[in-house]
Order: sequence, then structure tokens, then C-alpha cells
Amino acid sequence: MRVQTFNEIIQATKHAEEKHPFFTENPQHAVSLATEELGEMAKSVNDGNLEQAKAEALDTIAVLVRFIYMLEDL
Repeated sequence: MRVQTFNEIIQATKHAEEKHPFFTENPQHAVSLATEELGEMAKSVNDGNLEQAKAEALDTIAVLVRFIYMLEDL
């Protein structure tokens, strides 16, 4: 995988943590959040806005990273 991609994932995760410092402690809610982000990515793809789709993909990954963090803390 490209280093730039990893850096973008790290930045998206940091941004999400700053914007929403509290992340759910409920796994079902975390999956719901990830699903919502994935839906936004799908909409962007369907609209032909691939730049926005990439941003939504990074948001989705950030939610999933935070989900993994949550699981590690259980």
C-alpha cells in the first residue's frame, strides 16, 4: 500500500477524533456509523463525484479504525 494512503488514513482518524472526541462504546452503534459513512461514499460514487467518494472512504476507514480501538479497550 502507498505511504501517502496510510498518511491520509492517519489524518482522517485524527480529524475524526478531534471532531468527535467521544466514540461510542456500543459495537452495534459503531457498525451503524460505519454503514452511514459507506452509504455516503456509495452516493458520491453514484453521483460521479470520485473526489468526494475518496473523502467518504477515508471517513469510513476512520470510523472502522476507531471501532478497532474500541474493541481493543473492551
